[in-house]
Amino acid sequence: MDTLRKRVIHSHAHFLQRDVLYEEEKPYSLRYTPPEAFPRANIRLEKHGITVHDVRSTKDELSFKEDGCAVMDLRTEMQNEDWDSEAKIKSVYLLEVADMLCRALNAVQVQIFEHTVRKRHETFPISTGQPYKYNQPTSIAHVDTTVRWVLEMVRSLNPDNADEIVKHRVQCVNVWKPLVGPVKDWPLALCKPQTIDPSMDLEPCDLVYPDYVVENQQVYFSEDLEWLYLSDQQPHEAWVFLQADTDPSGKPGKHAFDTVVSELIGEVPHTAFPLPDHSGEEAPRESIEVRALVYYGGVETSE
Repeated sequence: MDTLRKRVIHSHAHFLQRDVLYEEEKPYSLRYTPPEAFPRANIRLEKHGITVHDVRSTKDELSFKEDGCAVMDLRTEMQNEDWDSEAKIKSVYLLEVADMLCRALNAVQVQIFEHTVRKRHETFPISTGQPYKYNQPTSIAHVDTTVRWVLEMVRSLNPDNADEIVKHRVQCVNVWKPLVGPVKDWPLALCKPQTIDPSMDLEPCDLVYPDYVVENQQVYFSEDLEWLYLSDQQPHEAWVFLQADTDPSGKPGKHAFDTVVSELIGEVPHTAFPLPDHSGEEAPRESIEVRALVYYGGVETSE
């Protein structure tokens, strides 16, 4: 989407430092209390100003195929009080998301493996020193996954037919939407994948939990990165954006496909960011994000 955007926001986000440390040591963060004297993380961040373009007037021109992200209409049967119910989220909302992705992306099957509800605490980004009841916005630019980790997840979730699934294209997609709107507090910014040099701008990182490891990607700052956001985002307006993509042999690259997508689009870094004209009186942001594996073959479907 190359149409000139009318509104530009100047804000900031956090990025991984370009440090020689990462030539020898992979970035990591332990999501548990490690043994004494063992560093909990080696991620060194720095704050940079970013210019964010509002796509409100041109959102319908965004294409998942061309841009790696799109704003899709997602109507839900969920009520406000239902977002605190894990059972309701799983039995209602996740099914709605899977159905939307199957139809919008012409997929054979969608397998959702994670969801996160975020409700900003009034003190964020200043920590209270105590655990929050809800997850908070993330002001660090990142990509949720890598192709390698996605393939591991496919095999973990589908031990009986993973070999068939990975013969076909697999995508990891994030679906992000507000629970209340319009969003005027810590909205989400997405980076245009066409402006990223993966070899220079992205760094694989391990998020280490007690019994498993997630590999995501940290982002180095570059003046070339272009950022987008949707002003006054409403609950029915869902950002759908790519986090990983494979070819039929499970290797990233640009390929021609007979169906679905003609060219591989890169992953989409994202981050929450503060609006500079924030008065402090706006309602704290509440949102839900869903991470899903999108399959284009290798799975049995019921007609």
